[in-house]
Amino acid sequence: MTKVDGSQSKELILCRIADAESKLEPRVREPAPVAGMQLGWRMVSDLVAGVGVGAAIGFGLDSIFGIAPICLATFTLLGFAAGVNLMLRSARQFEAKIAEQLEK
Repeated sequence: MTKVDGSQSKELILCRIADAESKLEPRVREPAPVAGMQLGWRMVSDLVAGVGVGAAIGFGLDSIFGIAPICLATFTLLGFAAGVNLMLRSARQFEAKIAEQLEK
């Protein structure tokens, strides 16, 4: 075996590393697929949170003003509408991610 100085051994090692890397196939990291169950739970939680917040606001306003459950019913319906809106937005985002993954 021949002796080589520090700079030659460094070049030799770098050459060997470059050769080994060129022989390897490049690793393409696939984006993690969005799980359908994860989307489902997100949509359910959006709907429940919307209805819950709307009902809480309505109940609070009814308690403050001492009126019949007019505000409770109104804000519960508004919360439901907001929850459905969030669900639709989540579904659109999911569809956009799927379309983006299919284009690649």
